[in-house]
Amino acid sequence: MQSLNQSNIMHNKIEKAYAKINLNLCIINKRKDNYHNLYSDIIFVNIYDTITIKAKSTKNNKISLIINGIFKNTLNTDIKENIVYKAAHYFMKKYKINNDLVIILNKSLPIASGIGGGSADAAATLRKLTEIFHISKKTFNNIFLKKISKKLGADIPSCIFSSPQTVKGIGEKIYSLPISLKKILRNNHYIILINPNASISTELVFSKWKIIPPLTNIVTSNKYYPKIGINNLKPIAENIEPSIILIQKFLSSHSDIKFFGMSGSGATCFGIFNNKKHAIKAKHYIKKIRPKWWIEFSTINI
Repeated sequence: MQSLNQSNIMHNKIEKAYAKINLNLCIINKRKDNYHNLYSDIIFVNIYDTITIKAKSTKNNKISLIINGIFKNTLNTDIKENIVYKAAHYFMKKYKINNDLVIILNKSLPIASGIGGGSADAAATLRKLTEIFHISKKTFNNIFLKKISKKLGADIPSCIFSSPQTVKGIGEKIYSLPISLKKILRNNHYIILINPNASISTELVFSKWKIIPPLTNIVTSNKYYPKIGINNLKPIAENIEPSIILIQKFLSSHSDIKFFGMSGSGATCFGIFNNKKHAIKAKHYIKKIRPKWWIEFSTINI
């Protein structure tokens, strides 16, 4: 990881990389290419990493990455393995741009936690680069989204738009969130996120998945969507990180909570409230009992 004097760098406007929450997640089947077809209703919340990019006039195809933030030490120190670097490299190569870049990532979201932190960072990088180099946002078409899903990560397409949505396929097929679900969220838009400071490999969780027919059937109709909290990766994640079970017990015992569940492949869990004071009170209660856990209050972007 390169060490640069930040005082000598002119910063562009900060791009926010919002945390992604899977309200539900149903894995339908495993494909021949080893990816999984899925259904998920997704929201984004006002907790985020930030990306700042300076494009230099020098043209040596050099990308430098500076990482700050409370979770900076949890990332691989080889910048070429960082998804932000990979996204920038992919973009610059695709559009044949050779300006040197300095990218600053402020890492506030826990890694490998089921809330799409790395994918959100990559998506924010792509959004910012399209702005800097005046590339039309129409570049985010179906072909681009399919390619980026397979090359960098299946969560990146949804994170590019960072709006409430339903995703299908491996994550590259994006649709509007069901109207009835949007209505529920407008009336219940306060949320707490809880992670027991545990990283879980998405690849490991998916490798242990086996088809569950009842959850396959529930997503075959366009009229209905799986209930908030349904996630057929949760039992697998709980076996890997038992603290998830404890978090769910905390959430289920709270009388003011409206919905709760586990996001993605874990270990982050969420609780949704219709009252701000109740949500903050729940956050403080759990934080008092488990002071070492990562616990945040936020609002849902609707």
